Order: sequence, then structure tokens, then C-alpha cells
Amino acid sequence: MSVRLVAAFLLTALALSGCETNAQRSAKLEKAARAERLAHPQAAQRGVVVARESPYVKVLRTDVVHDENGIAAVVLLRNTSSKPLRNAPIALAVNDAKGATLYQNNSPGLDTALVSVALLKPHATTLWVDDQIQAAGVPAKVHARVGEAPTASGALPRLSISGLHTFEDPSNGLGAEGTVTNSSKVAQQKLVVYALARRGASIVAAGRAVLPEVGAGQRVTFQVFFIGSPRGAKLEASAPPTTVG
Repeated sequence: MSVRLVAAFLLTALALSGCETNAQRSAKLEKAARAERLAHPQAAQRGVVVARESPYVKVLRTDVVHDENGIAAVVLLRNTSSKPLRNAPIALAVNDAKGATLYQNNSPGLDTALVSVALLKPHATTLWVDDQIQAAGVPAKVHARVGEAPTASGALPRLSISGLHTFEDPSNGLGAEGTVTNSSKVAQQKLVVYALARRGASIVAAGRAVLPEVGAGQRVTFQVFFIGSPRGAKLEASAPPTTVG
């Protein structure tokens, strides 16, 4: 995990913790980690494996941006079915201009959000970003394969993003800031906000913010620090729900 993402995660965690004790925070994090291990035991041990691609999820577009802070892969997905899909695995490969593989996300132990997308709403397009890619060489192309995923049951949480704008950070440069509103009755754990910046038809920057928790009915501010430069570009962001009631 990059230094900038760690810093953003810690700042958000502190802002949300309030008067919570260290013991309470530790217990909460351990509970979340245990739940993730139980939900994705094979992914944790073997890394992501897409043996059979989903017939319902289409990869609409892939892009890659890079700068001195690393590499970010961008994938736009569409669920063509009438049912919501959860925890769809994504096998990612980043190649250079000659086709040589610079990176794959099949290493054991990667965070769930770096090998899958939490929720794909029916007949909807979803943005997914991996900004934790460290590889030698100059990336030129991204290949993404999406595996079969189970159907999500229950009411889908209502999440929205508002007030998205750029801001200047003295240490990390130009980033994006906004607010996530959870209008549902289900708290969202480890919610990932994906963001990109477009200049014309080109994607020029991308990044993520990880929010430890967005409670039911809660509004939480997030900050994204980009790979690439969003200066003068149009911002987009999304936050697929991680917990379905």
C-alpha cells in the first residue's frame, strides 16, 4: 500500500473513531479482518483465479496511468443481467508496449478490493481502480477478466457521492475530495471510493480512498490522491456498496 493511501486511511480512521478506545478499535478491525478471511479464504491463500469468465459482466474499457508514485489500472464494467452481483473476481494484467507482462494481481494475500468488485448493480456501469501497482517498466495496456459471481440478496444500499472537487495538499499534490452519503439502514465496512479524471476522451488520473466505515444514514468526507494529474480534468467517482442488508 502506498504511503499516500496509508496516510489517507489513517486520517479517515481517526476522524471516524471519535472517543473510541484503542481496544475497541482493535476489536473492530480484527472482526472485519476475520469476516474477510472467512468470506474469501481461497483468494487469501492462492490469489485471484478466474477459471471461467462471467457471461453477464462486460469489460467496457481498460486504461492505465502512471507517474512517479506508481501505476493505476482503470476498468469500466457493466452488469448486463437483471440481478445484482457481489464480489465479482477481477484478474488483472498490465503489459508494456511490446506485450510483456509487468504485473498481475494473482499474488496471495492481496486485499479483497484489489482482486474483486464488491457489487455490480443490474444494467449499470461500475468503475473499478487498482492504484497499488508497483512494477518496473512503462505500462501501456491493461487486460481484465471478470469471473462468475453470486447474486446479491436483500435490498441494495443507497450510496451517493456529492461535492466532488479538486484540492491541493502540500505533501501529496492535487487530489479530489467529496462526501459519501449512506442513505440506507446498513453500515458499510471498508467502503472503497474509486475516482478518475478525464480530459476529453482520455483518462489522465485515477485513485481510490478506503473508508473504514460509513454508518447507516451517515455522511463521510473522503480524499483521493491520484496516480497521474487531474489538473483541468473532469472528475468522476463511485462507491460500490460492500455490505448488503
